Amino acid sequence: MSTQTQTASPFQTVQKREFGYHTGQVDEFITAAREAYETESGITADTVQAKTFDLVRGGYRTDQVDQVLERLEDALRRAERDEFIATYGQQAWDLQLLDRLEELNGRLQRPRGEKFRPADPSVQGYHVADVEVCMAKITGHLQDEEHIRIDDVRNVTFRAQKGPHGYDEAQVDAFLLAVIELLVVLD
Repeated sequence: MSTQTQTASPFQTVQKREFGYHTGQVDEFITAAREAYETESGITADTVQAKTFDLVRGGYRTDQVDQVLERLEDALRRAERDEFIATYGQQAWDLQLLDRLEELNGRLQRPRGEKFRPADPSVQGYHVADVEVCMAKITGHLQDEEHIRIDDVRNVTFRAQKGPHGYDEAQVDAFLLAVIELLVVLD
């Protein structure tokens, strides 16, 4: 990588003994994403959301890169919403949103401790009580009883709970991603 590329980067690197995102991978993805975004070709919010980078010593600060990727993902989701509405109309979009809300509410209305499948016996899961607190906040938001920010959902953390006494992490994470996607397009 050239010195010019490093200088032009908006990201700071961590100390050489600390881990951060691989600078070359990040620079390559950001350049390709910028070009695709500007030409409206070949990049989707799902592409950005799924992107991962190797952790290396002296890499870019993960928090800075993650913030940029989140902003890009949000902008792409909103653009995808606007394109859907332009193509199919507001009524079709509203029906799609209602379907998403019904699906989310179906899970949220399950009894406490039964919203997600239990973690496998030999695997670490999420602490059920922590997840239930988060689900109550999401429910309150969807029912216009309280406000929850997108970052509150993105940055939520749960204590670990071993085996079947905890919720399956992958299922909870998938649900939270669906909530984030909904909050972004409703914003």
